[in-house]
Amino acid sequence: MQFEAMAFIFFTLLSVFIPVSFLFSSRLLGKRYAGNPVKNSPYESGEATIGKSRDIDAEYFPYFIIFLPLELIAVFVILWSAYSSYAGKLSGLYVIALVMLATGFAVFGYKLISDGRAGK
Repeated sequence: MQFEAMAFIFFTLLSVFIPVSFLFSSRLLGKRYAGNPVKNSPYESGEATIGKSRDIDAEYFPYFIIFLPLELIAVFVILWSAYSSYAGKLSGLYVIALVMLATGFAVFGYKLISDGRAGK
């Protein structure tokens, strides 16, 4: 038990340290360029933007509804498969219920997309 906790802590620290060290070393060793004035100009070929820059249409919301539950299912199923022997006999029912819930969300999102109501 203690070895597993120490291994988990070591892996967590290592998984944070490696990307941070890459970012820090690239910032420390990389060359600085002034940049291209054309690329740094406002969006839309130099035209000033109209409206808020944070306006986000809801057209991608149904895709999000489909993607997020299935992504969470993948994470939970991987975790469940690793620790199912510790969780007990009813843990499989929880995973099945989670899959059914995610499938319901995916069907709902697909229905929104196919009806053409997405983004309206």
